[in-house]
Amino acid sequence: MVMEHFKNNMRTIEDTFKQADFLKPKVYNRYKLGSKEELKEMFIKAFKYYDRTIYKYEHLSSYDEIIDWMVDTRGRGLMLMGECGLGKSTILNYVIPAIFRTKTNKVLRSIPAKELAAVERNVAPFIIIDDLGTESIKNDYGTKIDAVADAISYAEDSSKTLLITTNLSPNSLKERYDERTLDRLRKCKVVIIKGKSFRK
Repeated sequence: MVMEHFKNNMRTIEDTFKQADFLKPKVYNRYKLGSKEELKEMFIKAFKYYDRTIYKYEHLSSYDEIIDWMVDTRGRGLMLMGECGLGKSTILNYVIPAIFRTKTNKVLRSIPAKELAAVERNVAPFIIIDDLGTESIKNDYGTKIDAVADAISYAEDSSKTLLITTNLSPNSLKERYDERTLDRLRKCKVVIIKGKSFRK
């Protein structure tokens, strides 16, 4: 009798999936913004419109990797690496937000790493950090707070899309950040932008 009662009250793992509201799977938003040809045209138009300081626009091959990411993000974030003057901040602050606004009506706003305080817990599906590596470690009554590491951790824990630019090399990243932060950055698509500076 007791055994039969126990069997009748047994649940399967599938029952738990359906009934345990407190156990939600991590689901990253996946965006498919259009065809490569359409997005490339939008990318070039937005770049030229928003960055009028460049001497001459040159479409670098690494830009096509960014466009491929927008064709299908596959739930991954994006990290742009490379030297100054190659358009990383223009792409993060203007080009990608303009395309997302056009295609999804979403508003993307970045925060310079050096101005980042404790990350704001909000419903926005993106955490966007410009110029990773320029931030300083802040002290709060003797407790060291790394706001950037906190933001990256929060993006992972909350299944938010992470977008980052940095002038740091891969080796410099390893020297500056702990393994936990680096592991979370590895979940982003990394695009290394190479070329001569557009600035004259």
